Amino acid sequence: MNAKVQIQLSEQLIPFYSTLDMLDAYSLASETASQLQTLLNQIIKSTAQIKIYAQESNIHADTFSELESLISISQYLSDHHINTFDAESEKYQSELGVSNAQYDAGDLFNAYSLAHEATLWLQTMFYQIKNEAEAIKQETIKLGSGIFTNLERLIHIAEYLADNHANTLDTEREKYEAEWEATANG
Repeated sequence: MNAKVQIQLSEQLIPFYSTLDMLDAYSLASETASQLQTLLNQIIKSTAQIKIYAQESNIHADTFSELESLISISQYLSDHHINTFDAESEKYQSELGVSNAQYDAGDLFNAYSLAHEATLWLQTMFYQIKNEAEAIKQETIKLGSGIFTNLERLIHIAEYLADNHANTLDTEREKYEAEWEATANG
C-alpha cells in the first residue's frame, strides 16, 4: 500500500515586517514631532517679541496668559511625543542586525496610529493657538496688525505641516489597519 500524500502549502497569509519597518515608522513619527516642535519654538519667540512690544505700549501682560498656556501645553505634548518616539526608535535601532524579529500589520498599525493621534493633538493645539492669537490681535488693535504677521505665518506653517503629516500618517495607519483586518478575518 503505497499511497501518495500530496501536500500543498498555501501562501503565507500573514505578511511579516522587519525591525527596519518598525524603525521607519517610529523615526517618521519622531521627525514629525521634531519639525512641529521647531515651529513651536519659533512661535514662542515670536509671541515673546509681541508681548514685549505690547508691554511697552502699556498693554497688560495678562492679555497673553491664555496664549502662553496653550503654547506651554503644546510644548509639553511635543516633548512627550518626541521622547516616546525616540525611545521606540532606539529600541528598534538596537535590534537591527541582532534580532530576526518579525512584526505584522497590527504592529505597524499601532505605531502609525500612535503617531497619527499625537500629530492630531498638536494640530488641534495649533488651531487653538491661532484662535487665541487672533483674539489678542483684535483686543490689542492699537498695536497694529503688522506686529502679528510673523506669528501668524509661523502658525499657518505649523497648521499646514501638522495637517500634511497627519494625512500621511493616517494613510499609513489605514493601509496597515486594512491589512490587519484582512488577515484577522482570514
